[in-house]
Formats: sequence, C-alpha cells, structure tokens
Amino acid sequence: MLQNAPKPHPELPNVPLAISLAKTEEGRQFIEIGIHDASAITYLYSLAPGTPKDRVQSLRRAFLETMKDPEFVAETKKAKMDLAPLSGEEVEQTVGRFFKLSPAMVVKLKEILE
Repeated sequence: MLQNAPKPHPELPNVPLAISLAKTEEGRQFIEIGIHDASAITYLYSLAPGTPKDRVQSLRRAFLETMKDPEFVAETKKAKMDLAPLSGEEVEQTVGRFFKLSPAMVVKLKEILE
C-alpha cells in the first residue's frame, strides 16, 4: 500500500509515500508532476487573462477566508468531505511547473499517462 499524496494522511502514518520510493530524480519528477500536481489542480477556479490584479487578490483572499469559515468547515465535515484548499499562489506555482517541463519529460509523461 502506498499514498499517492505529497504529504502523509494523518490517519495513515505508517503507509509510505510513493514519492519516497522513487529511485531516480526523474521518477520523483514523474510522481510530482503526473500525480501530485495534476491532482492538486483537478478542482480549481480560474479567471480570464487580464483580470485586474486587485480583483484577483480580493477573490483569492475571499476564497481562503471561506475555506476557514467555521460554518463552512462544519458543513464539509458533516458531508464527510476532506478540505485541503490550495491558495491561488500555490495553484499558480503548480500550473507554472507544467510549463517548465522539458520536452523529453513531456513525451515520457504522455507515454506513462496513456
């Protein structure tokens, strides 16, 4: 059994992370990009290019405040949903990593994911 998450789940402290078993740097990158980063941005919100920066910051702040709202958190627990939101900056960094992949890594990643 392995955890495919970047951080261990608190209820599975003795189950190793897949990334910790990667034998090469390339293998670690495949896990990070192909599993961690891809799943981190599965449910994201985006804005149109050119959205004013102050509006972006305002929406990011409101989103994070909502994710911390006690009533909202209680509802997610009641629905038995895990809540692990990423900040807008974290999403931006994650998406940016996809655009920095070498062409060779993109080809290999496509082969693996097909």
